[in-house]
Amino acid sequence: MEKERYIVLLRNQEKSALKKVERELQVSITSSENLSKENRSFQVIDEDNSVLYKNLGVMVVENMDEHQLAKAVQNDSNPIVYFEKERDFFPADEMKIISELKKQSAELSDKIIELEKFISNKPIPAKNLVEMEWGIKSIGIEKALYTGKGIDVCILDTGLEMSHPDFSSREIEGKSFIQGEDWSKDPNGHGTHCTGISAGNLRSDTGKRYGIAKDCNLKIAKVLSDKGKGTTSSVIDAIDWAITKQFRILSLSLASPVALNEKPSVLFETVGTRALENNCLIIAAAGNDSNRPSLPKPVSAPANSLSIMAVAAIDGQMRVAKFSNGGLNPLTGGNINVCAPGVDIFSTYPKNTKNKNYYFALSGTSMATPHVSGLAALYMEQFPDLSAKEIWEMIEKNAKPIEGLKYRDIGNGLIQIT
Repeated sequence: MEKERYIVLLRNQEKSALKKVERELQVSITSSENLSKENRSFQVIDEDNSVLYKNLGVMVVENMDEHQLAKAVQNDSNPIVYFEKERDFFPADEMKIISELKKQSAELSDKIIELEKFISNKPIPAKNLVEMEWGIKSIGIEKALYTGKGIDVCILDTGLEMSHPDFSSREIEGKSFIQGEDWSKDPNGHGTHCTGISAGNLRSDTGKRYGIAKDCNLKIAKVLSDKGKGTTSSVIDAIDWAITKQFRILSLSLASPVALNEKPSVLFETVGTRALENNCLIIAAAGNDSNRPSLPKPVSAPANSLSIMAVAAIDGQMRVAKFSNGGLNPLTGGNINVCAPGVDIFSTYPKNTKNKNYYFALSGTSMATPHVSGLAALYMEQFPDLSAKEIWEMIEKNAKPIEGLKYRDIGNGLIQIT
């Protein structure tokens, strides 16, 4: 049985405050600055030991008394200001809808099989038989004068298949935050697909362009397992590492559903704010829980935090993707900031039994998100003196509204290359 973990936000990291937390929770605190390849967070955290991510003021504890944590938060003099149970995160692609439906109800099994067959075997739209790269063309890729050169872009996902011919010769830094799994292997394929959109270049089979920021400094953080599951602590661990490394852009094609009127996590709102303070922009998928037009769902975590850019998905006909979540919780947070192509997007993919080629088409807000991350890298190269917050504002300012679509669903509109 897995042990329950809590993510704890601290008021400050003064020595006396940390000693007080150690006494009250009866744990030993290890700072993330003392972690290494041989000493990872997942090897340290247990009932007696916790890890403090120094850039974020966030610590992870295991098997704590929830009442004790709640009591600490109520005490204004206590260093602990907030805590929440660890969440599970999953890739934000439309296939995730199927696996969730399977878990929720056996009664829907026939419908699920029908939907699964449709998604796996649906034909490519006729226009894409000629123009498979509709996504990057719709954002104005032909106008691009920059390539993201010198900009650190970190993809937080299932890893990257480094044996792929489009990446095997590139110098790429990576780190795994999943125990026993290597960042440079990606049997899942989701991370490799997202990486290609953001940082790929030309298809080795056709010579067609599919990626955006081909010359960026590509970084990989494996925060989702080969089975496509991650947790709050793996995501937080990776963000802390990325800030330490001074990476400029973090691309999170992952999501955890939230309820209507559910407030954003104080934890991720703080993390996003501290990232911006460190000149780092976090861009995240809005999530794929909707069944439009009848049943839109609210923006998922962590994209529903005001300090994290939320990305919705559109299709090749400039319609909101049927699965794309919307800004249904405007009073509590969870607005869409911009939208990007997210349906039938061709990108890099591992060669395996499911895919005989090195490329594959996927749909999801997962695919929309790396479009924005790649664009951010172009902007950062073009405007090196602008802060991460100013780049965010520029992305929104240059986005193009789409006739007939609501701000609730696409934010400022479809991202554009200047």
